[in-house]
Amino acid sequence: MLPRVTTAATLGAIAGDADAIMVAMIAWLKVHQLDLMANEERRKHGISFEVDFNNHETVNISIKLELTERVAVKRSEAGRLDIQHLAEMQDTPAYADEFWTLYAGDNLLAEWSTPKATA
Repeated sequence: MLPRVTTAATLGAIAGDADAIMVAMIAWLKVHQLDLMANEERRKHGISFEVDFNNHETVNISIKLELTERVAVKRSEAGRLDIQHLAEMQDTPAYADEFWTLYAGDNLLAEWSTPKATA
């Protein structure tokens, strides 16, 4: 089992389309948290968000992600425990190592670069 940590972020006074945040977040998760995105059971509880409407123009978005970190612990011949942080399992999606833009109609919502996955 991979060690899991729940991380939370609150984005305040967001004006515009929430897809600018959510699409980029999902793209990042598909590269850096493959276990979360590829496992249907983990997705049910590993990603959550709440939206609070401030007024007719802005919202606050709270996002919680259950992230994992691959860690190996081995006992040496001397009996000492050695820990090694391993690279996350990654599946390089078709959109990796490119510059992307996200549009809603003619409106630019977001721009980002997706780096190549590393082993």
